[in-house]
Amino acid sequence: MNKKTLMFSLMGIFALAMVSAALVGYLSNTVVEDITVKSPFTIDEEIGLSLEVGYSANDDFSLVKITNNAERDITANVEISVNPGEFGYNNLDGGIGIALTEDINYCFSDQGNLDGVEDCETDYMTWMENNIDWNDWYANEDYSKEVFFSDLVINHGENSFTSLGYSGNSFVLPGLTFTAGETVYGVIYITTNPALEPNAYTFDMTIVPTE
Repeated sequence: MNKKTLMFSLMGIFALAMVSAALVGYLSNTVVEDITVKSPFTIDEEIGLSLEVGYSANDDFSLVKITNNAERDITANVEISVNPGEFGYNNLDGGIGIALTEDINYCFSDQGNLDGVEDCETDYMTWMENNIDWNDWYANEDYSKEVFFSDLVINHGENSFTSLGYSGNSFVLPGLTFTAGETVYGVIYITTNPALEPNAYTFDMTIVPTE
């Protein structure tokens, strides 16, 4: 090896050593970065869940507004719980029936009889009164006029009311697909048994992605 070649070789080794030393110095330090991850779903608190029954044997409706803030579709379960757990007229310790419909979204897409409806968020009950047969319901138990006694909640055609049961203190509407970036609405109906124990009952809605 001539002197010129040897010099370049040594310079190469020296340069490699310098790079290695720099890497060791960099890797010996720890860099910490906090990333805040929020739920992809927003439940509008100004709209619901807002339920008032006052006395046992009364009922009430509530509009809920859910937005999928993610950039992709998400399949999720909608869970509604009550504390203390009292779902089910057929439960000896119960006395609360619950039903939910998604068909109020027809109102927001300007379908159905819209007489007297200027804003679906405030006039949703008017739309439901105008379009009783448009609503399919999902409930914690089978349809019974004694339990679901509102004239707006019916089992038209004997196939518009589906019982999903309940688990403990939760009613679960499973496997809903929420489109990326879109907002959907639902109407929740709560009905109470005259024999329901007087108490303060708290309702919570949770959206749990399943995939």
